[in-house]
Amino acid sequence: MRIDKKLILSYALLALAMLLTAGLILRTFIHSLGEFSLIMLTMAAIALVLVIFISRTIVRSFTSPLEQMIKMAEQMANDDLEHRLPPIGEDEIGKLSKSLNNLAEKLKGRIDELRAEKAKAELILDNMAEGILLLNKDGEVMLTNPSIERIFQVPATEIVGKPVIHSIRSFNLDRAITDSIESGREVVDELDFQDPFRQLRIRILPITNSDGEKQTLVAIRDITRQKQTERLRKDFLANVSHELKTPLTGLKLLSDTLLRSIDTDPVSSRIFIKRLDKELSTLINLVRELIDLSKIESPRDTAEKTPTNLGDIVHEVSSSFVQLAASKRLELNEHISENIPLIIGDKEQLSTLIRNLVDNAIRYTPSGGKIDVRLASDGTYIDLIVADNGIGMAKREIPRIFERFYRVDKARSRETGGTGLGLSIVKHIAENHGASIEVDSSLGIGSTFTVHFPI
Repeated sequence: MRIDKKLILSYALLALAMLLTAGLILRTFIHSLGEFSLIMLTMAAIALVLVIFISRTIVRSFTSPLEQMIKMAEQMANDDLEHRLPPIGEDEIGKLSKSLNNLAEKLKGRIDELRAEKAKAELILDNMAEGILLLNKDGEVMLTNPSIERIFQVPATEIVGKPVIHSIRSFNLDRAITDSIESGREVVDELDFQDPFRQLRIRILPITNSDGEKQTLVAIRDITRQKQTERLRKDFLANVSHELKTPLTGLKLLSDTLLRSIDTDPVSSRIFIKRLDKELSTLINLVRELIDLSKIESPRDTAEKTPTNLGDIVHEVSSSFVQLAASKRLELNEHISENIPLIIGDKEQLSTLIRNLVDNAIRYTPSGGKIDVRLASDGTYIDLIVADNGIGMAKREIPRIFERFYRVDKARSRETGGTGLGLSIVKHIAENHGASIEVDSSLGIGSTFTVHFPI
């Protein structure tokens, strides 16, 4: 609604003229109480009503836009930034209305930007591997993220608003935070936590926010698996060095002895050559199994899996061991059920798994023993079973037999040429195919290995 200044002035002049007219009429009424007195009184009343109506119209033309602006300001205060004022005009009130609309539009855009930035920050914070704690100047937790809840198994509601020691209950972490706050310096350390055991790397950094308030940022990473991997790597290198040293030392001694006796004692030389060949075979097997284990553990070297007939692989591997079993006077039996479904797998790896299980059974079964290789399916799983009636093992040994270089009977393993890597390779191949392994063994009775392949 536009209110023209000239129109307002015209209304005012008209009202003034009516007031003057009413005054003249009233004066005439006082000095002359003639027969037209009633008419004059009526006209005066009409003029007064007109003046009141015009005055109210003029006042409402100013107050109505102001009431709309007040209402919009209240809505903005309540976070409602969608409301806009209608166009009013080009006068001062119209300009004020436009300014208020522009203010609401800019404020809405700024708040939308801040919300988007907050959503990004929360997304990053929620998906960080590191646990984050933000402490105020009093050492109370202001902010945390889901990783902290996962690491310490404490809900955020019990952490926020309290000192770290009250919820996480780690004196070492609390002391490190206190040292950082008091010194004003960054603190980096590794801490061990119990129940359950885990190793954590912490970084504590004093910071200052935009208002100049001192705060403390604590970043915590769970490095338990990393430390375990480092220990396994060190143990692996130590074991490999030891396992290589033994046959290499034997080879050196045999070669020196052979050089001295080859011309003077041909009979002994032939014995040394046989022992040399045996040591070389052991060394070759060790290197081959190390290469197999390395390939299986490396995702980059994993072959593409395809539909595979497990029955064909079992038959192929079993046939390759018939001559070896016969030379040791062992009975090797093969039982493959009909209609075994295909599985998705790597044929080379599956062949290695079956070969290692059969080879392991042959190594630890005395002459006259029996080895059964069976393949059956129950519709959900395909079960590969390799059973023998060999020397077996104690129940307490079973949890460790899949560790690298672990041997139940070290003396017999050296005698049979075992490297201690065969069952570790079997475990890795089974895991690569989503399979599980069960072991049942008793000393002097034999062992049964069962691999459950999902169909």
